Amino acid sequence: MNLKKGKNRLKLDLNKMKKNEYVKMHRLENYHFWFAGKRYFIQIFLDQIKSQINKILDVGSGTGGTTKFLQSYGKVTGIEKNSLAIKLAKPQKLKIIQGEAENLPFNKGTFDLVTLFDVLYHQEVRSVNKVINEAKRVLKPSGYLLITDSALEILSGKHGRSVFEKRRFTLKDLENQLTKNGFAVIRSSYIFLSMFPLIFLKRVIIDKLIDTDRSDVFSPPDVINSLFKAVLKAEAFLLYFFKLPMGSSLIILATKKRDAIDSNPDL
Repeated sequence: MNLKKGKNRLKLDLNKMKKNEYVKMHRLENYHFWFAGKRYFIQIFLDQIKSQINKILDVGSGTGGTTKFLQSYGKVTGIEKNSLAIKLAKPQKLKIIQGEAENLPFNKGTFDLVTLFDVLYHQEVRSVNKVINEAKRVLKPSGYLLITDSALEILSGKHGRSVFEKRRFTLKDLENQLTKNGFAVIRSSYIFLSMFPLIFLKRVIIDKLIDTDRSDVFSPPDVINSLFKAVLKAEAFLLYFFKLPMGSSLIILATKKRDAIDSNPDL
């Protein structure tokens, strides 16, 4: 009986943590430097294919920040598993439906672009291969896949637990996984290079000294937020010309191979 109570309490604690993170995301994603920086990087990659995309699927749309941003590139449908996130996104009048990345409720060859922004790292993703293959299935023959996700296992830690992180990637590993599943990588890079020293210090050193399960995302003073935005905009300028050698996250643009045979192997 005590074991059952313990499991129920753990489940309640996890649900509370998840709720807190979605509420925080909803509150911060329109102005916080981290979310703004990610949009800068995404824009660099999307601008080179914007004339070739119209119908877009945003998988794991969360509280709607990136779904709204993608509207400047085409007609966007978001899909999100968490009902609270969908509720928080509702005032933005976005098209977001409830569903799972591993079982997309769309016909084969529907979209020009599928986005997976910070999806593959998540504990609720049972199979990375299944998610990639579902994206491939719903893409048109020459469609595009754009991914951002967590990079480098050394940065795992207490922040990861608070955002339900199960895995982190290297560029090489995720590129190989995409290639094996019928995609050709067009361009890729690490991102948040400018933030890497601070993140490394926090995750690898400070987290070992301070016991907390809170995420690293917080609301900084306006002057600090503006400064970090400027730094990340400068990094995005570099990304336009160069592949960055290091970062706490990564970004990959790939296209569906014309000769790819749909498959759905387990990870």
